[in-house]
Amino acid sequence: MKKINFLTKTIPNHLTVAVSAWVSKIIIALVQIVSIKILLNYLGQDKYAVYAIAYSLIGWLTLTDFGVGFSLQNFISESRAKNENYDKYIVAALQIMAVMLVFSVSVIIFISFPVQNIVFKRFSYILELQTVNIVLVVGIVALVSWFLNIVSKVYYALHKGYIANLIPTISIVISMIVLVVVDRYAGKQGSVLLALLVFTTPQLIIVLFAFIKVFKNYFPKLLKFNVSALKSLIVRSVKFYGIVFFSLAYMQTDYLVMSQTLKANEIVEYNIFMRVFMFFSYSYIAFLAAFWPVSTEMYVNRKFKELKNAIKKYLTYSTVFTILGTIFVMLSYKIIINILAPRQNILPTFLFMLLLGIYIIVRAWSDTFTAFLQSVSAFRVFWIYMPIQLVVNFLLQYFLSKVYGLEGIVVGLIISTAFISVWVLFLKTRKVLKQTI
Repeated sequence: MKKINFLTKTIPNHLTVAVSAWVSKIIIALVQIVSIKILLNYLGQDKYAVYAIAYSLIGWLTLTDFGVGFSLQNFISESRAKNENYDKYIVAALQIMAVMLVFSVSVIIFISFPVQNIVFKRFSYILELQTVNIVLVVGIVALVSWFLNIVSKVYYALHKGYIANLIPTISIVISMIVLVVVDRYAGKQGSVLLALLVFTTPQLIIVLFAFIKVFKNYFPKLLKFNVSALKSLIVRSVKFYGIVFFSLAYMQTDYLVMSQTLKANEIVEYNIFMRVFMFFSYSYIAFLAAFWPVSTEMYVNRKFKELKNAIKKYLTYSTVFTILGTIFVMLSYKIIINILAPRQNILPTFLFMLLLGIYIIVRAWSDTFTAFLQSVSAFRVFWIYMPIQLVVNFLLQYFLSKVYGLEGIVVGLIISTAFISVWVLFLKTRKVLKQTI
């Protein structure tokens, strides 16, 4: 234990967080990839397609914190840089989140039935969808888990992101173990609801313990309101919320479109190879998550030259890493299929895999500029371009997928990211750094 404490003290905090985030993302991505074979065996192709779509819907629940988590993280980082107390912001965040949790649960109860009927209308022949409201049950479990996960933002702001990274890592390992048991003993009639709960409930339980540990001393203060802190947090949260909304809507468009335009086997193929390629993206995003609070403090302390060099390095590393990863996938795709989906009729084209690689590269560039601009609270640019990007992305994916299938989905992603997001954010980043020098 003393050796571990010595290492965490001698190694820079942001490097410790970055490495732990990277290891965490690697483990999560690997488990998600390995779980594909087990889920396909347990659910079958059609139910797995339903599972993939339903799991993507969980991502929409990140909208329900209304940007409070990111806003709180920035306030804590800024307060630490100025050696100021930040307790008032934590209390204000908990008060806001309590109200929003009640509101969000009410909304899910109200919309769950129509959402399930619309999204899964092409799979209405599956008996489970006729008898169980999957959206309602899984939605509430995932919703509560997401609200509690505000604790991760606090850990990151305190440069203890390595603790935040342990939560999803331990959760998904437990989920994998439970999935193996379920697949072995639950019988041949796989349940989509059970599969979804396997990958959401452990996260809820573990994050609950972390939430109580971090915030228990603030609970007695929840009925004491600091109007100034509440106002500051809400104003900045609203700015973050617009960004989160459009970003999430953009990233979740693919599965919504595919649920209406593609067949089950095409959705399965997309899900498998997107997960494989997202392995490279997750590895990179882990470093960006650790870079966020560091970027905020560097900006406050006017270390602009170091910021500029750091951004250039991140862009170079992400591009080279993804190119090598794409080559690897294209050379070994048959092995990947034999391992993950040996019984499925899947044969991806080289064009499809090449397009996925290109998309991951342009997404990494966009994520880099986004992380920097959000870390310094430069929000306005996102409100300007993101609605346009969302509409362009949806239209491109919908019409191109009807003609070109899977390739059309990815082309829509590439065009809307490379020609809108990357260029706009690059110009804004350059402008911000020039103004400060």
